[in-house]
Amino acid sequence: MRIVAVLVALLTIAQAPSPQLVTTRVLNGHFKAGGPRYQYLPFDVSAGAESLTISYSYSGDEGASVIDLGLFEPGPLTLGTPAFRGYSGGAQRTITIGRNHASPGYRIGALPAGQWHVLLGMYRVSPAGVDVEVRINETKEDSAARTATAVSAGAPASPTEVRRQWYTGALHLHTNHSDGTLAPAAVADLARAAGLDFIVITDHNNTTHRREPMPSSPLHIAGEEVTTPGGHAEAWGLADGAWLDFRVSPQEPGAADAVNSLVAAAHQAGALFAISHPVDNCGGCSWEQVIPDEVDAIEIWQNEKAPRDAEVAFWDRQLLSGRRVTAVGVSDWHRPSSPIDVSTVRVLADRLTQPAILDGIHQGHVVVMRDAHTEPPRVQARCGSADAGVGDALTCAVSDQLTVQVAMKDQGDGRADFIWNAARMTSRPIGRGTTFTMPAANGYLRVHFYAADGSTLAITNPIYVSTR
Repeated sequence: MRIVAVLVALLTIAQAPSPQLVTTRVLNGHFKAGGPRYQYLPFDVSAGAESLTISYSYSGDEGASVIDLGLFEPGPLTLGTPAFRGYSGGAQRTITIGRNHASPGYRIGALPAGQWHVLLGMYRVSPAGVDVEVRINETKEDSAARTATAVSAGAPASPTEVRRQWYTGALHLHTNHSDGTLAPAAVADLARAAGLDFIVITDHNNTTHRREPMPSSPLHIAGEEVTTPGGHAEAWGLADGAWLDFRVSPQEPGAADAVNSLVAAAHQAGALFAISHPVDNCGGCSWEQVIPDEVDAIEIWQNEKAPRDAEVAFWDRQLLSGRRVTAVGVSDWHRPSSPIDVSTVRVLADRLTQPAILDGIHQGHVVVMRDAHTEPPRVQARCGSADAGVGDALTCAVSDQLTVQVAMKDQGDGRADFIWNAARMTSRPIGRGTTFTMPAANGYLRVHFYAADGSTLAITNPIYVSTR
């Protein structure tokens, strides 16, 4: 790889009332196929810089090569560095950052002098290699011309009334801060119209949507889709300013420790960590990293008419290994041409607040649903005098019978499949409700619900049974 930095022009532009000084730099690099996934082009920013405008182009951009864009300010390039300034992937060919404004995906703030780095993500490189050109315009202006920009993450409603119920949510949504098409507030408006109680915005590798004002409804939870070269993951409920690094290649030494450190960082920031679309058909989308010890959830149904069998099997392997991992369904929504509520989750919680919703997910009190309008099923398990619902643990005597009662409104012509330790035990018509009984044992039980036409309506998370 070779890099050439060229100082093209130093221009003084007369502008009333404040003069501007624009410095243009051009960086060129040639990168071979099979090289490192992430490449860094250094450039210097002078003291007093007000804004940077960065554009890039590359050979083979008709599909032979695909190159992503990110940015680091002065500081270390190590995993989790605070020098990370933003990421837009391939969604924008030109970005601007400054003291009072920034393109979606990039942080607003002062531009420290020193050596910066353009991040190039080599998603796909032509066998002949790729030539990349990056053009950087640095602007200085009279500080008196600065105008403060109001930044607000909105003030979602925080009801104090305890009302334990099933809340409807979308856990995987994109905005124009990554590869979505709508601003965050417009996404929230669309979600509210679809009947969603809460949403999580999970833009790729950034959380800058937080600076946008949001309506009070639906409840907005900040997240991130951590887009590693060996699979994607989501963090739900990141604290203000928190961000998870994505530059973990599964082939690199120490990748397993790095992935587990990402989960620890998510938990430290108050968030849950979930594996996205673990078995997928796009390059780098399937989960090839180590399965984190403390993973909280796994997607099994994404924007399709039915869950993916391979992903349900992936989830079952984790359950059979002893992990209590919550399954979720998502729309992985990007644009209005797709329904924002296919699929969704119902979360049983005491309140419609971020802590209550995240705790409900962590506890497994979740039903994966095909949309926001179908009513969730009722599932109750009993042995002896003890009973349990979705996500709960149930302790039985070894001589007990385990009885599971289910019902689902308006789905009397459908059927319910009872799944014990990943195996289907029986299939029953839903009717006005149905019951399944078996000897109590150690394991987990969940129920899959189907409409009369055979389409999937819902999949519950397990009830965990143990005997004494």
